[in-house]
Amino acid sequence: MTDGIHEPTSMVSQSCPDCGGFLITSHGHIVCAECGLVISREYVLPTYQMGEQIQSDNPEATVYVSLGNRMHIVDGLGSYIGFHKDKYFQDANGQPLSGRTQKKFKRLKTIYSTRIRIGKNEAKYRALRTLNHVSKLLMLNEQVRDRTAYLYKKVISDSADKISNNILLIAVCLLMAVREFKDGAPITLDEIATVFEKCGHRVNVRSMVREALRLKSLIGYAPEIRKPKDYVPRVLSMLMNNGRVLNKIKSRGWDIKTFENELRDKTLMILGMIPTSKRGGRNPFIFTVSAAYASDRLIAFQYGKRPVLTQKLTSTATEVAEYSIRDHFGMMKKLIELPNELVQ
Repeated sequence: MTDGIHEPTSMVSQSCPDCGGFLITSHGHIVCAECGLVISREYVLPTYQMGEQIQSDNPEATVYVSLGNRMHIVDGLGSYIGFHKDKYFQDANGQPLSGRTQKKFKRLKTIYSTRIRIGKNEAKYRALRTLNHVSKLLMLNEQVRDRTAYLYKKVISDSADKISNNILLIAVCLLMAVREFKDGAPITLDEIATVFEKCGHRVNVRSMVREALRLKSLIGYAPEIRKPKDYVPRVLSMLMNNGRVLNKIKSRGWDIKTFENELRDKTLMILGMIPTSKRGGRNPFIFTVSAAYASDRLIAFQYGKRPVLTQKLTSTATEVAEYSIRDHFGMMKKLIELPNELVQ
């Protein structure tokens, strides 16, 4: 039964038994590129096998679900007709089906995908579809998206009768997920609410906070509080990807990477010097931007150079209002005791 089976890994080392030419794959068969002789069918190894051992050196960030199910979409048991979004069908040999058969399978695929798969989970389907759209707009990775879907499904399964707005719930679950990933997903509450509004949903900061507090009473879980240091990588990225900032760094005689490392170290140092009790309820993202501005002035004083950042340039690069940077810097200079030359 194994005669004629040609593993893909051995195809590179073998040649045509008739003319010695190179072997290629075409329409599910292994053929000779020179004479056209069909050698055998192509047998492709599956990407995953049941009972497969996980490599110990690979990071584990997988959420396991039941067979035939995927975390970030509403999925049913069984397989798709063709690929997920296929509208053109081929047979097992890769040959296109006839027009009449194409029409039949297209109709069957539409009926199966829209009704049988979704069934009574239409609200869940719409919420998860919105999550996929929002994740792309915010450029979030799959781990954050899947963690959001997991939290959403967990809340739905535990308190389905107490949930009235699935879109608002998925927004709060996304907030929980990005808070869990800390600096791996430095997205703010305002940005999440804004993206949901752009997608046509009535989601705002106040409603998300209210829903988060309600969920805490239901499931005992609430989003973690962001710390300013979680936003340091994002603030540095915004500054170092601004053309005017890069030009000023070069004009001050700095190597770009050296300045970035100095700015990171000084920003973390300043944030560590200011206790939470003194920071109060200030926005952690704006606070980090202001700390980066103060750090630049410390670096300039330490190395005897002119500062790179101005309040206007920092505001432009990070999209934070100038008066907010000025207000936060005014509080910082009293706590960290900046020299008088830097305050001017």
